[in-house]
Amino acid sequence: MTSRQSARHARLGWYFWWQFHDYMLHQAPATAVLTAMYAYLTLMPILNGSRTNGRGFSVATLPLPVVRELFADLLASLLLLGTLFATNGIVATDRKTGFYRFYFAKPVSAPRFYTNAFLANGAGVLGVSLALLVAFALLVRPILPVSFVPAAMYVAFGGVGFLLSTIWRFDWLSLITVAIVSSLGWGMWGEDPGIRGWLVHLLPPMHRASDLYAYVAGTSPSFPWATQLWLTGYGAGCFLIGLWILRTRSLATQ
Repeated sequence: MTSRQSARHARLGWYFWWQFHDYMLHQAPATAVLTAMYAYLTLMPILNGSRTNGRGFSVATLPLPVVRELFADLLASLLLLGTLFATNGIVATDRKTGFYRFYFAKPVSAPRFYTNAFLANGAGVLGVSLALLVAFALLVRPILPVSFVPAAMYVAFGGVGFLLSTIWRFDWLSLITVAIVSSLGWGMWGEDPGIRGWLVHLLPPMHRASDLYAYVAGTSPSFPWATQLWLTGYGAGCFLIGLWILRTRSLATQ
């Protein structure tokens, strides 16, 4: 390895911690606060009985199946919301504000720089997830799964968000649109043998992610490998296409 390559790798390593710090300072608090608010709004109807046929509970007396369903629901919201914040504007904001001119004044590869950012933000999402998992264990009930699903789902959703951010500036809206259209499309035409079914299969099967969360929460006995591989492979493919766009398209292009 030449001295120039060593310096470049060292610089990218420094960028990683700077990008991780930036995520923890800005996106992480918003992710944690919104997830906590959603948890409160989801838990209160269970405790006051409005979602349990009039039977109220305290947190200590919640049945374990209810706790596991609550955990799966919160995990689904956390990973989608966390990934949305983590990839929102990851490339598009730098292009829009012109910050890329500062970042790449030194000889740093754009694909490597944004791969760094993607990994740093992913580490931040996992850190927030761990903190909220501990909070759930302390405040509700200890459920301590050992699973790679959060990291795999970050790749699944984040890869799509990353690709959209390399294409245009409204990437956060695009990711939400993909999630909604995918869920609705698969629900209506997933089994359609015609053209609509073929078109739906071009979208990620986000509606099946609930099977993964159910397994992590302990409400499903078998791991849905096909769903996990499909979603993660789709996201990884989108991420690679995004890197190709960064390599071939100037960041100065709006």
